[in-house]
Amino acid sequence: MADRPYIEILKEKLGGMIKDIEQPRSKRIYVIVDRDDVQEAARIIFYDLKCRLCTTSGIDTEAGVEIIYHFYQDHDRMMVNLKTLAPRPDLVTKSVGAIFKAAEWIEREMAELFGVTFEGHPDPRKLLLADDWPEGLYPLRSDYPQKDVEGFNPQDVDEPNPDATHLL
Repeated sequence: MADRPYIEILKEKLGGMIKDIEQPRSKRIYVIVDRDDVQEAARIIFYDLKCRLCTTSGIDTEAGVEIIYHFYQDHDRMMVNLKTLAPRPDLVTKSVGAIFKAAEWIEREMAELFGVTFEGHPDPRKLLLADDWPEGLYPLRSDYPQKDVEGFNPQDVDEPNPDATHLL
């Protein structure tokens, strides 16, 4: 498909939606878009560029929850990571699941585990947590209260062996 650099194709297709774009490795591109543009950017990457959604991940940051949609383009063997931020305090973004089914369940998971609201999601029901799970408690956020584990003290963890750096 690509008769020119894939990053150039993305720049052309996504245009002004791109807040930042980088290609740290030959087969991986990171594209950052505003939360208001994530639906359209995902639509272009999925339908126009024929990338498939592999998974989605969330990272709880000081600014909000960063959401990364990981797409793969088989023909060119290119991983395109579409990033957006659901900023604090509202943690709201547009739903990619509203434009293709592959994103529906993972957005439901992220809603429950991070507290992100996906505007326009076609099925915002709970998916993982019990029906009586406490409101406002999100297990993958950094403010989630950690349970003490009997017999484990974080100070008991040994420093990594300096000779094992090849494993990192």
